[in-house]
Amino acid sequence: MGLDVVYLDYNATTPVAPGVLDAMLPWFTEHYGNPASVHSFGRQAADAVASARERFATCIGAGPSEIVFTSGATEANNIALKGAVELVPTGRNRVVIAATEHKAVLDTANCLEQYGFVLTILPVDREGGVNSELLRDALDPDVAIVSVMLANNETGVISPIAEFAELAHQYGALFHTDASQALGKITVDVRELDVDLASFSAHKMYGPKGVGALYARRGVSVAPLLHGGGHERGLRSGTLNTPGIVGFGAAADFVGELFERGEPSRQESLVQRLVQSLSTRVRDIEFVAGAALRRLPNTANIRVKGADSEAVMANVPNVAISSGSACTALVPAPSHVLVAMGRTHEEAGECLRLSVGSPTSVADIDEAVSGLVPAIKRVRELSR
Repeated sequence: MGLDVVYLDYNATTPVAPGVLDAMLPWFTEHYGNPASVHSFGRQAADAVASARERFATCIGAGPSEIVFTSGATEANNIALKGAVELVPTGRNRVVIAATEHKAVLDTANCLEQYGFVLTILPVDREGGVNSELLRDALDPDVAIVSVMLANNETGVISPIAEFAELAHQYGALFHTDASQALGKITVDVRELDVDLASFSAHKMYGPKGVGALYARRGVSVAPLLHGGGHERGLRSGTLNTPGIVGFGAAADFVGELFERGEPSRQESLVQRLVQSLSTRVRDIEFVAGAALRRLPNTANIRVKGADSEAVMANVPNVAISSGSACTALVPAPSHVLVAMGRTHEEAGECLRLSVGSPTSVADIDEAVSGLVPAIKRVRELSR
């Protein structure tokens, strides 16, 4: 492109950490065995997969036998919701989710509704939070599963998952959380969260794309979506992506190193610098998810009043940001998350998501602000 672009879209995806890539490379060429094969090449690959499984399990406070490798969080969400409801006792025909879930959960839940399940979508408040009393009111003995994401990918809002899981369990329902956006940014311990099922994706935590995981608590029954070989305890048939899984394990180690050196606090300070600098130099900027709720330390969703977000992005080619989830970026509609939070379509269209990562520096933040300020002013002048 001929430009030095500042990347501030780490919630969409992260670069593969150098050490993660180094760990993966030999498994493409030198150690290319199929982990399901019984010869030495296969055993070598199987050992690498087992090591990665253990390292990732340790990262989230799980046991290795509770980890099922998938192609990503979308597949993990599908297995969790569709696979769980297929085996629940007769009569449990209700699914409860939050209105601000990722499309991978929303669309899966809508699919289940077409299969005859009753879908309840919990509203959120203007800050993006789910009210525990509304969840309690939605629960009864007919509920099969509840799904609320740990951290929202657009606003960074963190939900009190342990509290929600306890409520669901009081009615005998399973509880699932899409935790893919949280891991690597905040501590994630599935035991402390008390969830039955959780979804993860490597590319959100400095690992490769195309690999993820489903945590299924020991004793939780889930039906497979894919058949053909019985891989991954029969829950996900198909030849394992050994290089990707090795990278996933290495990324889990990398995340641990980030926390040891206080990376979340550093990223939070960068976000504060970004928002304060913009607020000082540009009028009428609003934090979409306010201080009343916990947020991911690396994320800011701001509304720039009077400036269409798509137009702003078009006028700042040296800064990579987004107006919402990357998975819905090609859909010409306002963010369903922001609309669920009570924003009008026009207001939602004025919101920008900025997210920092491990490579982000203070200089990057200052350069981004220098690019965003004139872009915002230009768009406002043209829209008058």
